[in-house]
This record gives sequence, structure tokens and C-alpha cells, in this order.
Amino acid sequence: MLSYYTQHFPLVELNFTFYRTPTAAMLARLAEQTPDGFQFIVKMPRTLSHEEKPDDLPGFRLALEELERRGRLLGVLCQLPQAAHNSSRHRAWLERLAAELPGKRLAIEFRHHSWAHPEVNAWLGERGMHLVSVDVPDLPSLYPRGLVCSTPLSYLRLHSRQAENWYKSDVNRYDYSFSDQELSQWIQAIRGSMSETVFVLFNNCKRSQAAANAQRMRELLERMAPEMNLVAPLAALREEPRQQLLF
Repeated sequence: MLSYYTQHFPLVELNFTFYRTPTAAMLARLAEQTPDGFQFIVKMPRTLSHEEKPDDLPGFRLALEELERRGRLLGVLCQLPQAAHNSSRHRAWLERLAAELPGKRLAIEFRHHSWAHPEVNAWLGERGMHLVSVDVPDLPSLYPRGLVCSTPLSYLRLHSRQAENWYKSDVNRYDYSFSDQELSQWIQAIRGSMSETVFVLFNNCKRSQAAANAQRMRELLERMAPEMNLVAPLAALREEPRQQLLF
């Protein structure tokens, strides 16, 4: 499956690492199954993002360094739980993560609305952390949908807009397909931003909607934003090499 995937997309966001801290050997095996240049974003284990267990940091950092050594580590995603409110305790933990993972392109996704303040964006940027923009339902307790940035990197994660399923199981939460109109809203926001690099990741993966939406997003970007350089799958890059930005 991974080999097939690399024929269609130039990067992947690893989700299994959320449930189990990866080892260097695990990530090395994945890298060996992909073509040169293919990139990985590694989701932080829940023991770090949710449970804040510092003892798990050394092993996670060691695993990341294996991908980094191979030139395959694009970034690290830290998705906080909705129970993590904007507090001095949680800010201190994020500062520790940034200090323990220097140069790893650490991106932070908030779920609770208390983090939705410009001062938080600036605080993250000063510490070299990238703020994740989300596409989620309009629920008052959630971090709101929309393009936000703390650095020149925009990191978008599109989940779902179906409010009635959000607090059900994870399987039902992400059972959603984005319309062309909804995808176009993001393209317009990206075009109006000062972002130098944009990552677009789809998490609506109940029935393969993520892959279909990602391919459709590429088609819409090519039509609506021809000035943007999209990174093609690695097979296409080998056929026609050119300088591009990652998508």
C-alpha cells in the first residue's frame, strides 16, 4: 500500500505513531519502502501530546533522527486533546517539546477554542513552532476553522464539517467528503496569505475520502492558482524535474 501511495502523493502523515512510540528501525523500514525524496510527517505519540510523559521523549527523538539522517523528516505533528486548554502548564509543556526537538519542524494542532488568540500565534512563532489550521465543524468548544499562521509555513489539516458526528467514535467523526466549494474556500485563503510553504493534509479517512479530496484539491489548485508550484508525486518528478513547493 505504501509503495502504491507514493505513486500518487509526495508525502505522508504517519498516524500509527500516535498510538505507539515508533523506533528508529520502524521508521527506517518505512523509508526504505519509498523512493528518494518522499517525505514523512510523524504524529507525536499520545503519551507526549496528551499524557505529557517526559520519559518517552528520548526514544521518540531517536526515532525521528533516523528519518532526519536520511533526509526524509518533513515535520512533527503534535495534536493536543480538546481537554488541553490554554494554560501555563500546557504552554510550559509545549516549550519543553520545542526545546527537546530542535530543528524538527514541530507543528501544533489545538482542539480547544481557548487557544484561538493572536497572542498564541505570536508566542508559537517566537519559539519556532508552527500553528496548524483546521477544518472542523462549527462547534463553540472547538478551535475554529480557518487559516492561521505563526510562521511562514501554513499547515492545513482537513477533518470534517459534520457536527452531529464529531463527538461520536473516531471512525464516524471523519466520515465526510469536502465539496469543491469548501476546498475552494481554502485555496482562496492560501492565495491571500503570506505563506511561503503550505502543507495540505486530509484526515477524512472513513471511506477513502481523504485520498479523493486530496487529488481533487490538486486539480482545483492547478486551475484556480496556476502561480503556485505544486509538488508532484515522486514518479512524476523523476519524469519532469523542476523546483516546486511541497503539497
